[in-house]
Amino acid sequence: MDKTSPYGSGISGVYQPPVETAASVLEARLEAAGRRIAAYLRHLPLPERSRHELALATLTELANDPGNNPAQAEARAMTILRALLAEQPIPLFVVPGPPLTRVHMKPEEMDRRPWVKIYLRAWRPLWNMSAHFFNTCLIDFLLYVLLLGGLYLLGSSSG
Repeated sequence: MDKTSPYGSGISGVYQPPVETAASVLEARLEAAGRRIAAYLRHLPLPERSRHELALATLTELANDPGNNPAQAEARAMTILRALLAEQPIPLFVVPGPPLTRVHMKPEEMDRRPWVKIYLRAWRPLWNMSAHFFNTCLIDFLLYVLLLGGLYLLGSSSG
C-alpha cells in the first residue's frame, strides 16, 4: 500500500511542518534573544553602530551555549549584554538628569453623552431663573396674596 503524507507533500501551497534540526532550534533561540536584546539596546543612549556591534557580539557569544530553552537563551543573552556594557566607556553626550518622579494623575472627567451636556448647558439659564423665582419671589408673591386675601376678608365682613 502506498501511504501518502496527510500534508500533501507533492501539492504546492499546502502547509508542511518544518523539520526541527539542531540548527533551526539554535536559530529560533537566537531570534528570540536577538529581539529582546534589540528592544533593550533601543532605549540606551548609544550610537547606532555601537548598538549593532554589541548585539552581534552578544549573539556570537550566545551561540556557543544558548541554553536548553528560549527563555534560558534570552536570560543568558541579557547577562552577556550587561557584561559587555559594563566594559564600555560612558558616552560623552549622555548627561545624567534628576530621577523621574511619577505621581498619580487624576484622569479628566469625560462625558460619554455630549448631547446631554449641550442640553443642560442650553437650559441652565432657564433653570437658574426659575429656581431663583421659586426660592425668593414666589414666597413674596404668596405672602402678598395672603395679605390681600386677609384684607379683602376684613373689608367684606365689616361692610
